[in-house]
Amino acid sequence: MATWEDVDSESGSEKEEAEEEANVAVGLVATVTSGAEPDSDSEDENEVYAKIPKEELVGSLKELLTHFEIRTNELIDLKEKYIVLIKQQESILLDLKDSE
Repeated sequence: MATWEDVDSESGSEKEEAEEEANVAVGLVATVTSGAEPDSDSEDENEVYAKIPKEELVGSLKELLTHFEIRTNELIDLKEKYIVLIKQQESILLDLKDSE
């Protein structure tokens, strides 16, 4: 597993990409921790996150974003199916009214 020093020793675009991904991960962690309860000790939380290697944070963030994308696509598909079912229901109701 890579450490902060490993990322710092990378060259050129690899280093820039790793830094960008790490910044996104750190931003996400900051967003999550800012929503923490006011009585929680955020200094301890920051210390815990500081001990996690940058590559592990980036990997975890990528995994979460992948799951989010999959669930978003599933939700879109379900919404489309719901719309089709609503239209079918409306059509059936109109047919029933016409047959009365």
